[in-house]
Amino acid sequence: MEAREVIAALADGTITVRRSARRRKTISVSRDHGSYVVAVPARYDVDRHAGDIGSLIARLEKRARTAPRGDAELERLAAELNDRCFDDGIAPASVRWVTNQRHRFASATSATREIRVSDRLREVPRWVLESVLVHELAHLRVPDHSAAFTALTRRHPDTDRAEVFLTGFSYGETAAEASARHRD
Repeated sequence: MEAREVIAALADGTITVRRSARRRKTISVSRDHGSYVVAVPARYDVDRHAGDIGSLIARLEKRARTAPRGDAELERLAAELNDRCFDDGIAPASVRWVTNQRHRFASATSATREIRVSDRLREVPRWVLESVLVHELAHLRVPDHSAAFTALTRRHPDTDRAEVFLTGFSYGETAAEASARHRD
């Protein structure tokens, strides 16, 4: 994010500044429901350092685009999606990566409220993983693929795009396996 974009976002309220007398040197940026919160020392000149704030926001966004690597991160992402997409709460008991799902991307067991995500998805874009998690969260409420289920999955804005991505991903995996068998 360029310095001029930061200044414009400050003016329109997309970026909020929180000043602290206790903070001496460092600044930090976090997301809060679609906007950014910048924590700065009390005497920090935000306009003068808009470029630094823009760099921090860019790093935050880059980190947000990558898929979680560990079970704890995956569980946090599911909790975030639960809050964002299911305000009435569809809380899973656990969310974890698994290595034994070679043909499914993920699965959910409504009786135990467990969600398992194939480790094949560790490298997909975050929006794809989010869509998969929303799909599995929806299964905790509706076990089949009915219209009610589909309505729940549509709460994630990238559902259609993720389905296209996953179709291509699956095709690529199948083609790679066939090619490997052919070489043997």
